[in-house]
Amino acid sequence: MSDSPVFSLVGSCVTRDASEIGTDPLPRPRHYFSRTKIRSIVSEATPLGAADLRLESGFRRRVVRDDLTKRVASVLPRVDHPIVIDLIDERFPLLRSRHGFVTGSPYLKDSGIDMSEFVRVDDGDDLDPAGPFAAAARRLADLLPPDQIVVVHRAMWATRDADGTPLEEPAYVRRPNEWLARAYDLLGSALGERCRFVQPAAETCRADAGHKWGLAPYHYVPEYYDDLSAQVRDVLGPA
Repeated sequence: MSDSPVFSLVGSCVTRDASEIGTDPLPRPRHYFSRTKIRSIVSEATPLGAADLRLESGFRRRVVRDDLTKRVASVLPRVDHPIVIDLIDERFPLLRSRHGFVTGSPYLKDSGIDMSEFVRVDDGDDLDPAGPFAAAARRLADLLPPDQIVVVHRAMWATRDADGTPLEEPAYVRRPNEWLARAYDLLGSALGERCRFVQPAAETCRADAGHKWGLAPYHYVPEYYDDLSAQVRDVLGPA
């Protein structure tokens, strides 16, 4: 295996899978926070109380608990290594509790928590530099260690599968990709000089029907992860 950088990840399987797929995978992230949105991360915590999360998977229970309690905001300010971020999980709805924002992931919906406690918030279009996403990105940047590199993986939705067949109606994929492009720019601006963008070559951004998680616009062919791993290593270097 090549040099193995140490990093923590705030994002989704689009980055995490580079630790499992490809010819020379990255090491596993030191900390991995997923199914969480930027505006949720920097919001007030929503107490779980005595509720028992009714999810068989320990990973899924941890994901929901981390999002509700805002564990990202307590862990990442203390790390002594770089952080990697992608925004693919921004596709989930933003919900508001009596306390703050939470991420409306399928894990939350299956957790047994009373969903009547949450109200959906329209957050799909406001990407003005003075808007709520940009403000949340700046709050996140302020939380992160000022002397640590932050790698932003500009992951986008694939429009075609490995054979070149279109996945969906073009407009279905175009809208989230336009949103992501603007959101990555705002996140990079908030992070400033710490930010290092990585993005695999466009020709590798193809959906893989044989992917371990199934066919989806963000489950890529192995060449994508090879390119991503190489770029992350170039930026971070060895541990």
